[in-house]
Amino acid sequence: MRRLTPLLAAVLVAACGASEAASVPGPLRVVAAEAGPDTRLTLEADAGYQINARLAPALELADGQVLRFDAAARTADSAYFAEPPTAHLAGRHAAVHGTLRASVCQTGERVCRSLTLPI
Repeated sequence: MRRLTPLLAAVLVAACGASEAASVPGPLRVVAAEAGPDTRLTLEADAGYQINARLAPALELADGQVLRFDAAARTADSAYFAEPPTAHLAGRHAAVHGTLRASVCQTGERVCRSLTLPI
């Protein structure tokens, strides 16, 4: 039997629901930090993964608001973020909950995969 890659396992677990996804590491994580009166969210990829810049990652919050992640630095072909993309959320938030939609590629692969992960 073939082993699942961590990316595929994260996609399959994310499709099952948030409770299971919390116990399985995925290739992406959102890190929140205070940025003055607001909260800065940074999307970080695990080693060996690149975040697709041609399809902007988005975090749909529980209240329906959609935050788009972006970064100025991109790879030479503009296909991937060269630094972790960020988004800003008005106000200070200890926890952020929603659904992250992003596209990632394993380094060296030419095909990206879409992810939908509960945060």
